[in-house]
Amino acid sequence: MPREWAGQSERDRLVQGYVEAQLLPGEGGGRAAEQHPVTLLLGPRGSGKTTLLRALGTWAAAGPVVRLDLAELARHEQRPVDVLRALAYGIEPRKKHVPRMSLPAFHLMCAALALELDTQDRAVARRQLAQELSGPPSAWLPHIVQVGQAAGSMAGLPSPFTELFRVLPTIERVLRHGQMLRRLSRIRRASAVASALDILVELNHAYHGAAPEDRATTERIVCGLFLQELRRCYTRKGWAVRCLVLLDNADNQLGGEVLRLLVQERRTTDHDPLVAVAMAGSYPKALQDVDFGWQYAADGYPVPWPPGTAFAPQEVTAGLRIGRLRDLTRGEVEQQAKDVFQSATAPPPRSHAGARWLGWAVYEITRGQPEATARVLAALHGGEPTEPWEERLRRILEPMGDFSTALLDRLLPIDPPQGLRGALARAAAAPDLAQATVAHWLQSEIEARAHLGQEFHAFTRDRLRTMHLDTGAPLTDGPPGTPHPLLRRLLLNTVADPAALHAGLRAEAEARGEPDLAAYHALAGGDLPAASAHLDAAFEQDTPEQWCAQLCRLRRAPLPHSVSGPGSDPWERYEALVRHLRDDTAPRLRTVTRLLAASWIAPEPAEDPATDLVGDPYRDPLGDPYASLYREVYARFHTLAAAHTQRVSWANVLQDKAQQYTEEPWR
Repeated sequence: MPREWAGQSERDRLVQGYVEAQLLPGEGGGRAAEQHPVTLLLGPRGSGKTTLLRALGTWAAAGPVVRLDLAELARHEQRPVDVLRALAYGIEPRKKHVPRMSLPAFHLMCAALALELDTQDRAVARRQLAQELSGPPSAWLPHIVQVGQAAGSMAGLPSPFTELFRVLPTIERVLRHGQMLRRLSRIRRASAVASALDILVELNHAYHGAAPEDRATTERIVCGLFLQELRRCYTRKGWAVRCLVLLDNADNQLGGEVLRLLVQERRTTDHDPLVAVAMAGSYPKALQDVDFGWQYAADGYPVPWPPGTAFAPQEVTAGLRIGRLRDLTRGEVEQQAKDVFQSATAPPPRSHAGARWLGWAVYEITRGQPEATARVLAALHGGEPTEPWEERLRRILEPMGDFSTALLDRLLPIDPPQGLRGALARAAAAPDLAQATVAHWLQSEIEARAHLGQEFHAFTRDRLRTMHLDTGAPLTDGPPGTPHPLLRRLLLNTVADPAALHAGLRAEAEARGEPDLAAYHALAGGDLPAASAHLDAAFEQDTPEQWCAQLCRLRRAPLPHSVSGPGSDPWERYEALVRHLRDDTAPRLRTVTRLLAASWIAPEPAEDPATDLVGDPYRDPLGDPYASLYREVYARFHTLAAAHTQRVSWANVLQDKAQQYTEEPWR
């Protein structure tokens, strides 16, 4: 099997470097630990969030580190206090280069909140609580004072907490003048103990009461006490490695509440030994009602993390940074493919293409989507020894196949509403899911099931669910409703009759007066003559750059399985497509038809910023995996240029386009 790459890719190492810079003590080691904001990483399903957190936990195991799955805790009906308690237990074991961690006041308060105390008789509640506390009052009284101080530091407490302010001065005096008051202990100790127990009783009643605001305030006190004790452990220990908290699946209600607590309570100080990293596959629900002043890109999405740059999440509010977990780069995919290429048994690729060809082919299909990349490489590694690499890829991605279906199940939201998957599959016939909103079939289904329309629109507007590419170049990635190319491929693989679907969308585009879109669906449906006729007519209407951009849009139309699936040679498929051409066909139309057919089957060349930024990131290298049709595309571009030498601008642009096809795309 291929090796495990979690934590070893360049992307993961950049995140690890970001975390490491926060964990290590500052210069000189004498200062209090600088406080770093909570970091929330957003990534769609299958983006490697869980595996990255697991790798970070393993890497940081020598220090105080704890990793929690908040989805699992939520399934067991855990609450924020339970999460904080799990964090405390996780960081307390003795480690080198770390202060001895002891949080007695915090554990005392958690234990008190876990009890079911009498709500009618305070004296009975005090006795219940005293029975549960271990040791004499002198052992736990100072810790209750810390609890009271944590509560008293908060302003505007709701009514159940007002009584505790009366008992704090008495407790503090007892501690401050302990030696002087020993003689009076018989008189005052009972009063102090009763007052101290009253603090925990009040907090217990507030936590278990009916008022949500009282529970929320109690949770804030618990969180504040947890942080206060952590800071105490690190007092005058600036040399120490800080505590790492890793929170997975923070997008549920529990995760949002925990994040909100940490962000709010850490604002009260400028030093803190806690480094918190959370992962979420959607926007945490509990954060949406908090005015954190989200500083997103123009469409409300976090600023992307372009490949080749350091990981630098944006601070959206005091104490909270948010970033997007990007896909793998082509170089990262090639590195993983090389490992598979060298360890698997298979016939060598044609033309001595080698491991670099395999990495390119896998990247063109997955576009670096981590889960898909790992699964495709694993399936390639397990192929029959005599099966060529390109045939393995075609078999793996067979429409309606087990591999494609299982991967789609992994990447789509869990338990999608009835009918959503089918609607998305049909909508994926268009480059942008939002284009499908005008389709008659969708309007009919929305009329029949109103909830489906709401779910469909919510899906298309959510870049995490569409897995939208975000390289920082919108003209390359496509508009917000453009699904990830891999997700689009998998959705189209579930369509029983793609040709009929494209025929319907073509007819609707023609009725709306959108000839460019109609030609796109004509080609995707297998009607090369209609698409070529449209492109030939545009030759007299567009500038050369506009015409080449139109060609680029058309050649990225999805290939039918008859063209990209297993079987005959790409040249045979090409000749079959252009067989309708006759001797009396107009010369330019003949050339345009051959150019469109060859470039449609052939893999995409290196992108030309002048004409290829058309907002459609879809690629399919399986029609001609070894780019054998490149010389045909090159020749047809030169044929067009030679026929239009009198139009200098056209000849120059067409000759430049021909140069894109002089080098194999994996070189």
